[in-house]
This record gives sequence, structure tokens and C-alpha cells, in this order.
Amino acid sequence: MPDVSVSRTIAASPEQVWSLVSDPTRMGEWSPENVGAKWLGDASGPAVGARFRGSNKNGWMRWKTVCTITECVENEAFAFDVKSGPIAIATWAYRLTPDGDGTIVTEEWTSNEAKWMETVANKALRIDSRAEFNREGMETTLAAMATELEAEGGATS
Repeated sequence: MPDVSVSRTIAASPEQVWSLVSDPTRMGEWSPENVGAKWLGDASGPAVGARFRGSNKNGWMRWKTVCTITECVENEAFAFDVKSGPIAIATWAYRLTPDGDGTIVTEEWTSNEAKWMETVANKALRIDSRAEFNREGMETTLAAMATELEAEGGATS
């Protein structure tokens, strides 16, 4: 079970939504914390085992993580594990469910870090709860994706 799960119906096809959620290099366009990513090694797109380096910011804090895709089912599911060096941090996932002319997008976050690490990170980021902070960020991210996709004309026939 994820620690946080946020869903939103977007007036766009699963294919259109997939093109956004499965491209971590573009995530910085919608996320209030992530500022983008770069594929690592031979990776150039989403596939199980592919890795990318994510760049993040929160106020004056900036950090990078290495992410490994753990689930990649086109137009249905995209998930990846996040590490900072050898330390497991979290798992992020996107689940897509067709809904009439749109798509229900569910973004999930699961903390994989030790409690002491969470405490240190929360203090450094000046937040009380990473789960609540992420919930707000996830809602912002999905709203921004919806705005972009729906402005492009939404679902296609």
C-alpha cells in the first residue's frame, strides 16, 4: 500500500497521459519539487531496469537521486524506485485507468527510507510531514498535467 495516493480524471486518452507520466525528463514541467531528469547509461526511454537521475529542489535545497524503473506497462502503469547513493528513499508510481473519454490518473508515493532518515530529511526541508507535503505536490503535478493535456484538445477519437 502506498503512503500517499492521489487520483484525478484528465480529459485525455491513456496514450496522451502515458506520454507525460512515462517521461521523467519532462516531469519538471509540472512538479513543484522535481526539476527534471536525465537518462543514464544506454537508457533513452521508459523500460523496466532503465535508470535516470532526477533533479529536485525545495526552497534553497537542491539534490539529485538515481531512479530505476520497476514497472512499465504502456498506457497503464509506470513506477520507479528512488535512491540517494545506496540509501533507498521511495517508490513512485502512476496508474492509468480509461474512463469514458478520459483517464483516471493515480499517482502513488511509498516511503522506503528508514525513520531516522525521514526525520533528518524533514528537518532539512523544513516540513512536518513528507506524506502531506508530497500529497500537495502530487495534486499540483496532476493538475498541471491536466491543464496541459486538456489545452491540447484532450481525448482523441
